[in-house]
Order: sequence, then C-alpha cells, then structure tokens
Amino acid sequence: MNDSLPQYVEIFPDDDDAIYPVTRITAGAVGDVGHRVFILQAHVGVDPVSWVIDKEHAVALGRAIPELLADIRSDFPELSEPTVAAQPNLALTEPLEPQFRVGSMGVSYDRLHDLVVLTLVDAALLERDAQASIQDLDERPEQRVYTTRGQALLLGQQAEKSVSAGRPYCPNCGEPVDDFGHFCLPATARKRHAGEYLH
Repeated sequence: MNDSLPQYVEIFPDDDDAIYPVTRITAGAVGDVGHRVFILQAHVGVDPVSWVIDKEHAVALGRAIPELLADIRSDFPELSEPTVAAQPNLALTEPLEPQFRVGSMGVSYDRLHDLVVLTLVDAALLERDAQASIQDLDERPEQRVYTTRGQALLLGQQAEKSVSAGRPYCPNCGEPVDDFGHFCLPATARKRHAGEYLH
C-alpha cells in the first residue's frame, strides 16, 4: 500500500467473522438551497462517521436501495421483511467531519450476513487512478459500510427526502427551478454537451 494514501477511520476489520452493521445510517444536506452539501453519515456506536456525497449519489441511493431490496425479497423469499424502528432518528449528528468526498459508490447485498453493503471510494483517489497505470488500480482503497436491510430501507427514503427538499425540477427540461424563475428552452433546442446547453 502506498504510504501517501490517506488514512481512514477503520470502520470494519477485514475479518468476515467480525462484520456487523452500523448503529444507524442516514443522509442529509447542509447549507442554503442551491448551495447544499450532501452528507452520508453512519454511526459506529455513538461516534458519527461522515462522507460528502454528490446530489447524484443521493438520488441514486433513493432509487437503487428499493430496487435492491425488492430483488433480495424475490431471490430469497425465506427472509422476513426489513425491520425498522418505529421512530427512527435520521438527523445528521455533529460534528460533521467528512472522511472524504465520495467519487464512486456501490450498493450490494451480503447474503451470508444478511447485510446491505455500501462501498465508498474517495474521489481524490479516483482522480489519481485515472492517471495511474492499470496495475496500480488494484491498490485503490475503499470503505465498506454494512447496514441491516431495515437501515438501508430508511436510508433510501431519507436520501430521497433530502433531494426533494431542495429546488424543484422543471418537468420539461429537468433543470432546477430557482426562486427568481426559470428559463426553459423549447424542446427542439434542448440539447446537452458536457452538461451545458447548446443554443
């Protein structure tokens, strides 16, 4: 392992027998509408561990987790329904000291332990890897966060709420609508290149 790589909080050891879910997990946004920063936060015991995520990651969580849980239910009908708290605490907890900005996120299922797995990769390391040789890519560290299916269900719902609490989206072009109004190009002129409108 490269000594120059950042040192992360050790959430889980690499021993399969020691895998266990976080105490709780949530997502939220801080800052003014239009300039919000999205946060993914897990608790290991009473200690919060946070990551900065993109809005697109929050949108993806809100969509991918329900799909994954539906697939799990279909593939393993012997499993019970996800168990959730009657009054879950989904608020972000101070201090918000992110480990890193997430560049890549994966959601999967560990059937052996019956846990949903979030795989988080540092955006800075993805940029480094983009300039590295192919053999160096195997050194890319990633953090895995294990949750119960119930925790994952609540996370997906909370991520969706966090996104919808921001600026509304124009039904025609999909762009966010500001308080002062919105200029929407006609459908025939609506083309995108690198995230910018072409006139």
